[in-house]
Amino acid sequence: MRQWVPEFYRTIRRYLKLYRVFLSQNLKEDMIYRSNFITLVVMDIGFVSISVILFKIIYSHVNTIAGWTFHQSVILIGSVGIIREMAYLTFRRGFLELGSHIRTGTFDIFMVRPIAPNIHLAFRHISLSESLGESIMGIILVGYGISHLDQWSWINVFLYILFLLNSLMIYYGFSLLINSVVFWVIKTQELNTILYFFMETSRYPGDVFRGIGKVIFTFIIPIGIIATVPASILIGRIGWHFAMISLIIGISFLTAGLLVWKKSIEHYSSASG
Repeated sequence: MRQWVPEFYRTIRRYLKLYRVFLSQNLKEDMIYRSNFITLVVMDIGFVSISVILFKIIYSHVNTIAGWTFHQSVILIGSVGIIREMAYLTFRRGFLELGSHIRTGTFDIFMVRPIAPNIHLAFRHISLSESLGESIMGIILVGYGISHLDQWSWINVFLYILFLLNSLMIYYGFSLLINSVVFWVIKTQELNTILYFFMETSRYPGDVFRGIGKVIFTFIIPIGIIATVPASILIGRIGWHFAMISLIIGISFLTAGLLVWKKSIEHYSSASG
């Protein structure tokens, strides 16, 4: 046990150092094409603004949706943007290119480097420009929503950040499970479409689901919790038992994703066959 703990911390420090190197390199690449960087940010801000406008139109006809007010839903929309940017800053873009690496055989590079293939794949193409505008709008929307709450506390803000990280863990685990299929089907466009709609649908409160739908979209395809739980904690409308269930789901998806990913890599025959 005493030997395991120092080794664990050395591994974490090593990965953090590698992350800083990859982040710096990718940021330099983004800055080469500044007009593209600015365009992506502006487009993201525009898309999020359209979502808020659509919600505003809906709320002009109803007072609540599944018990959620407009300002609470704004926090939910903002949370999705923050989670999406967290994903692009860690793993999302790398998985988008996984199918190409497998088709061309360049995935061999990830297999021979002294770093876990899933970590190397994630860090190799860290993107700041992808979804940056959405995260900026997300922070603004969360702040705006908080300003219209009857009451809130810094403890809730801390817990909100903690459960955002848990949501990132869920998203990563779910992405591992989906992208592991690539080692068999090769083409990944449809798989990445699933992940896109996974986050898009999470803009809606998980409370809209009932019966078997709630079970499916909580435990199998966790659309109903990935953004809803952090937002619910921030606005103070969630029970601790469900928050703990969310943490368990996060750990379960991460564990399942890593296990399936490891098994899938064994199916990879490399460029030489």
